[in-house]
Amino acid sequence: MPPLLKEWLVTVRGPKGPVDTSPLPFRSKAGESETDRFARWCRKFLTVPKGNGVGAPFRLRDWQIQMLRPFLDPDPRPVVGAIMGPRGLGKTALFAALGAYSAFEGPDGNEIPIVAVDERMALRLLKPAMQMVELNEELSSRAVVYRDRIEITGKRSVLMALPAEAKRIEGLGTWTLALADELGEIDPDTWSTLLLGAGKLDGAMALGIGTPPNRETSVLTDIRDAVRANPDDKTMAFVEFSADGFQHHPASCVHCLEAANPQLDDLLSRDRATALLKQTTEGEYRRKRLCQVVTTNEAPFVPADVWDGLATGVGIPDGAEVVVALDGSHSSDTTALLVGSICPTPHFDTIRVWANSGDSDWRVPVLEVEDAIRDACRRWKVKEVVADPFRWTRTLQVLQQEGIPITEFPHSPSRLTAATTDLHRAIVNEQISHSGDETLTRHVMAATVIESDKGLRLGKVSRSRSAEKIDLAACLVMAHSRATWLATRPKKKARAYSF
Repeated sequence: MPPLLKEWLVTVRGPKGPVDTSPLPFRSKAGESETDRFARWCRKFLTVPKGNGVGAPFRLRDWQIQMLRPFLDPDPRPVVGAIMGPRGLGKTALFAALGAYSAFEGPDGNEIPIVAVDERMALRLLKPAMQMVELNEELSSRAVVYRDRIEITGKRSVLMALPAEAKRIEGLGTWTLALADELGEIDPDTWSTLLLGAGKLDGAMALGIGTPPNRETSVLTDIRDAVRANPDDKTMAFVEFSADGFQHHPASCVHCLEAANPQLDDLLSRDRATALLKQTTEGEYRRKRLCQVVTTNEAPFVPADVWDGLATGVGIPDGAEVVVALDGSHSSDTTALLVGSICPTPHFDTIRVWANSGDSDWRVPVLEVEDAIRDACRRWKVKEVVADPFRWTRTLQVLQQEGIPITEFPHSPSRLTAATTDLHRAIVNEQISHSGDETLTRHVMAATVIESDKGLRLGKVSRSRSAEKIDLAACLVMAHSRATWLATRPKKKARAYSF
């Protein structure tokens, strides 16, 4: 080492003494795979810093070794790797070990990022690596540990923590391994930016791990789908621990728990795993513990028990004064009709729903919708047909010319917020009732709450076309608003005339 560099290192490290720039005393064995070499390196240099087995040599479980083989053993390595698994796989310690191994054993000038959804989580993943380095004299003498990185001065390499922000990742130097936590939550643009750095060194790989998110698409599930669609593509690798395909089993199914959790009865106690089911929603348990890809409504507009308590099992009698609400699609999406009685505490029922069963050529039968409205006017005393005129203006004009009373309900934020807030208040205070129709219940249960400083609005859990529909819930907002307003209007009194 040049004298000036040695003097500078002594100054930087202070009382810790100079940095050892010699290579680690570790040699490969003939015929040894990269995964086996990594496992042996962990046993030799790393100590469990906390938790189960604290103070003992860091030993990979057999299932962890097999999990890593598709990523570490191929030559060349895949460019993209992902692991989908439940909570409790020991990913924090495993990623810390992988990062440290790549920094100490990789090429000189290696800048290995550990990326997480925010800086706090990234530092949390880096901390075990810091502790492992400090617990081993061979490693600590060759490294300088800072708050957000570990520098191996003799190799000009660094292991660093970074938030999943494109602007923070774009300037990265060369790396052989990039580690990403909670891959299901990372923004796709950030992931793409990270992948662009994989072309600077041969064998570079971006490896992410995570549990399925509560939405239809994500970086994690997109990689999963891509690998399933192209199983012979050597540039991608995917490993999954899940009870996928058994979503129809109850959440408490022991078979599903065991299928998704190789760490059960080892890193994760069975009692703690099953206790989570009582402390969270079923959807969250399925995603985090059974690693099933499911989309659920975690913030429903109406609790299921409250809605069920308002069901009467009967419809609206013929001849009653009602409003009819139309939530119409202009093309291939769902269209719905709902009827509500005019009363301070109105009663609601489904008239009809037109839904696409998956046919790409299907279109909303507009003429059928118009005829259904005419039939409703013959069955009940329809005081208003209420609808958003967007792309249904012609239908509303045709019906109005036939003498059917039409009220336009443009879906502006201010109007919807007020109407939705009023409906929610009425439901909570048991000031409405409904027939118990299954389709109506399904649409209302699929509606989630979008909160703002002005109140509540309805929304979907997902924008995907396969997401549950909420069209009847949208009808309910309009119908309740008009039915309760009309119920407050004074009725015209009959006048007597004399001549």
